[in-house]
Amino acid sequence: MASEHPDAPKQLGLRLPGETMELISAIQEHRKQSSQATTIAAIVEDAIGAYYDQLVDEGQISDK
Repeated sequence: MASEHPDAPKQLGLRLPGETMELISAIQEHRKQSSQATTIAAIVEDAIGAYYDQLVDEGQISDK
């Protein structure tokens, strides 16, 4: 979804790698299917949360 939008890089004001755009699209689709907000802020929050959980699982950071 997001990666298919031709103006996505212009709207975001930056260029994101294809893998990042795929992640954004997957989160956006999941949020849409579960009737949650699909704003960029909500998507970024989800991505940060997933990355944080991954770092905790890998033992790279401590979840205090």
